[in-house]
Amino acid sequence: MNVRVRRKSIAVAVLALVFLTALPLALEMNIPNEFFRAFSTMSGINLADLLNKVAVIGVTMSAFILLRGSVEKVSRGGLVLSITYKFFWLMIVLFSLGLGNIENLGLAVMGGSGGTATNVVMFDFRLIALLAALTIALMIAHSVIEYREAEPSR
Repeated sequence: MNVRVRRKSIAVAVLALVFLTALPLALEMNIPNEFFRAFSTMSGINLADLLNKVAVIGVTMSAFILLRGSVEKVSRGGLVLSITYKFFWLMIVLFSLGLGNIENLGLAVMGGSGGTATNVVMFDFRLIALLAALTIALMIAHSVIEYREAEPSR
């Protein structure tokens, strides 16, 4: 059964690597620089930087998938990996809600300036970020409880 899990995890890791790493990097190379400059000016988001961050997320996710496929779920290593993987997903949620800025914790700011006018739009997703953090905390508690129940009695 371990061989089957490893094959599945390898396939999923390769798919994540292709869609979240290779595709954004290929887009970055094939999109003209004028588009990047215009998009950055109008939206206030550095698209090239955003695509590079998505590529890093793809590599990290692929590594997590491979590690999870090779570790027993109810072992200590599996518990540690499960907890760190859930924190990683929280970072992905914060990254998405903040439009590429994790440090905004769900406050998305878009805007740009053209000539004498400046436009700024703020989306406040901090409640959703808080709910995501609470959900992750409950999922971590669930993983710990599952580990404690599967642990042989001392």
